[in-house]
Amino acid sequence: MTENYEDRFLQLTVALQYDSYGEKYLTDFDRMFIHQNRSALLNNKDYKLPENVEEKMKTKLIYITKYSWVSPF
Repeated sequence: MTENYEDRFLQLTVALQYDSYGEKYLTDFDRMFIHQNRSALLNNKDYKLPENVEEKMKTKLIYITKYSWVSPF
């Protein structure tokens, strides 16, 4: 994985962790799409999240960064 892919993988992982341990904001399908994106990155394939999922995730990542949220695991 290149650096951009590693950064993206980390963003996707943090989004899933926050949904698990912080505030539930993703639907089951949203989580499925994020897992598909993570899998595509690991397999060097192209995958684009649906726009609405990408927006949800970006909004929460801004919040996570602003408040320095850290996963308990």
